[in-house]
Amino acid sequence: MTENLIKNDKAEYRRIKSLSKFDLDYNELQEEFSSLVELAAMIAGTQMSVINLIDNYFQWSVSSKSIKLLQMPREDSVCDKTIRSYEPMEVKALDKDERFIKQKFSEGEFGFNYYLGIPLTLASGDNIGALCVLDRKARELSEKNKAMLTLVAKEIVNKLELKRKLDDSIFAMNEAVKVKNQVAHDVRGPINGITGLAEIVEGDDSSKEEMIQYFKLIKDSGKSLIELTNDILKKDLSRDIVEMPLINLKQLKTKLLKLYRLAAKTKNIDFQININSTISEYEFPKRKLLSIFGNLISNSIKFTAASGTINIELDILSLEKGKFVEFIIKDTGVGISKNALAEFRKNNFNSSMGTAGEKGFGLGLNLVKEMVQNLSGEMDITSEEGKGTEITVKVLVK
Repeated sequence: MTENLIKNDKAEYRRIKSLSKFDLDYNELQEEFSSLVELAAMIAGTQMSVINLIDNYFQWSVSSKSIKLLQMPREDSVCDKTIRSYEPMEVKALDKDERFIKQKFSEGEFGFNYYLGIPLTLASGDNIGALCVLDRKARELSEKNKAMLTLVAKEIVNKLELKRKLDDSIFAMNEAVKVKNQVAHDVRGPINGITGLAEIVEGDDSSKEEMIQYFKLIKDSGKSLIELTNDILKKDLSRDIVEMPLINLKQLKTKLLKLYRLAAKTKNIDFQININSTISEYEFPKRKLLSIFGNLISNSIKFTAASGTINIELDILSLEKGKFVEFIIKDTGVGISKNALAEFRKNNFNSSMGTAGEKGFGLGLNLVKEMVQNLSGEMDITSEEGKGTEITVKVLVK
């Protein structure tokens, strides 16, 4: 039984890691996929259609037709059942299905009774979400329509994959240009020194003719290398660099509040984010930051009881290695035991139940740890059972 749990945790970890690689800002995807969502609704002839992406805590409705959903706990989602299969999942009457009766999906203004979900399956085999069509009335779709919806789901995956590859390529190009600049500067310094020394010796009348000729060769060689490095540095680098998405502390705060304030409010948690106002306009690449900080906030919401508090401090630090974004999150949650912290530091997989009965998908800390390390950052956790947790993350941005 324990082996199966570990195996399932590792498979789930790979799945949420695959989703994190897309580095998505869920709020910005609404328009990008709207045409595919509308096409799905037209094919199915249903009142509603939606793309749902599922991370380790939440389902995010990133693009929808007829309904405006943003976020819900994944354990309350029908799509959470869909992503466990590689086949479409059809529920003809949610109000009669024993798996979903208690969740009362068919009630209320935006209630629905019919559901068909098509898994969004990556080339790696991981299901990151589902394309869903929904209706308030019980109905049945033909196999032909299901096949057409499967093609739409594949197109959604292809578009996401292309978006990720483009982002990765832009990042790699910028890193290559940085390396080229650094090499040029590093080479030019010592060569200037060698050439200067050669000029001094060349101008010394007491030097032997051979020595003068020898150093003349050094000087000529050095000048050639300097001209080469100057050509590299004078080149219009703006043509090499594709602008990376930048963000400042004020914008980062707004995005995080927009994404997670509702989830905190649902549990009556006092959720606050403070920034260093003196450098709130300083811009830096936002690559992976929403994934890292979002996982930490989700984890904190999960393990903080109703009427608790979550406070976040955002700052920019100038350290020896460069500019770092510092993210400090403090909560009044259940805390982490010494044994659990020890297991986490050993990279062992484990998950726990949240304070409101949320299912144990608690692999976010492991994912954050890996992402922070990949960005040459640091992560520190201090916690005590029953007294909350404080996590400090520093991520290199420049």
